[in-house]
Amino acid sequence: MTDQEVRLRHALAAAFDRYDERVGSPFPADVRLEIVESDAFFAQVSMASDGVVVDVSTGVVDRIDAVWNSALELSAGLPEGDRIDLLGNPSHTVDMSLRWLMQHELNHYANGHFSLTGGAALLEAGSDTRYGLVSHAEPVNTPLAELTGEELALAPLCLELQTDHDSTEIVLGAYSPENWVLFRYYATCIMVVILIIEHEERSCDGENRTHPWAATRLFMLLGHLVELPYIPAIKRAHHEGLESIPADYYPPEAEIKRYQSEVVSRVLGRSQIFAEVIGLQKLWDDLGGYDGLFEDIQRAMIGEIDDHRAFKTRGAQQWAELKPLNNRLLQMIRSIGLPE
Repeated sequence: MTDQEVRLRHALAAAFDRYDERVGSPFPADVRLEIVESDAFFAQVSMASDGVVVDVSTGVVDRIDAVWNSALELSAGLPEGDRIDLLGNPSHTVDMSLRWLMQHELNHYANGHFSLTGGAALLEAGSDTRYGLVSHAEPVNTPLAELTGEELALAPLCLELQTDHDSTEIVLGAYSPENWVLFRYYATCIMVVILIIEHEERSCDGENRTHPWAATRLFMLLGHLVELPYIPAIKRAHHEGLESIPADYYPPEAEIKRYQSEVVSRVLGRSQIFAEVIGLQKLWDDLGGYDGLFEDIQRAMIGEIDDHRAFKTRGAQQWAELKPLNNRLLQMIRSIGLPE
């Protein structure tokens, strides 16, 4: 096997292990990995008679590897506090990015998305001339037949946000002060895949877009990081049947501030290194800057989401616009369950 094949198969195996570890049960379907020799960057997941099929090009490995190499080279010339942090061998960064991509593919099935699409493939990146898109799938005899044409075009974006959320949750795991370095590292590896896919989407002139904007996906990623320290307290209060959360259930305020400075803000800062390397112009403007982005994250956390125009940043606005349809799709999935 080539190096690309070895790395892709290793990434899938690691994604299975992480799923089992985090969810507490094995992945609920057989999965076949089909590796295509191609310089192009594409990946898709689909259903077959014998289970789930993940198609990935060798170009995915090469592109992620090239981006990481260029980013680390650029990072080395920056002040120490602005550099990208590594854990172990630099090549591990590529493997972690691949693992999240594989986790993402697996979660399309685990989240019940093929019950909605009638088995139509879900494209992560690349040309759709050979690979089907859920937005192009004929909705007849599937739950998607209930959607309007506009909703059908937006449905793939919602499914991607759902899978982003669950895959990131699985990869990051639960909050612990001892894991700040890991959270920062994993989130950066996730961000790389998101930004590469954004570049692929833009190269198609925005036609047949299958993913939300990178600004929207990073709004969710950073929002998850911001919320992470609060989740144990929320779960504890829910388990105890409390109507409100006692203040002492949360980490100390000083710890929260250090966490946001050392983890969340540094992940956001690293986005500019990768945007420059990948060639994403004006990503910082799309994100809305530091203050606007974090104001919108706080607004989302307290539930002020009824009017998307109340948000200041492009990504948060798209997230809020998609939320009603996203909630509807989640309800549809719950009533159907996983495909047999």
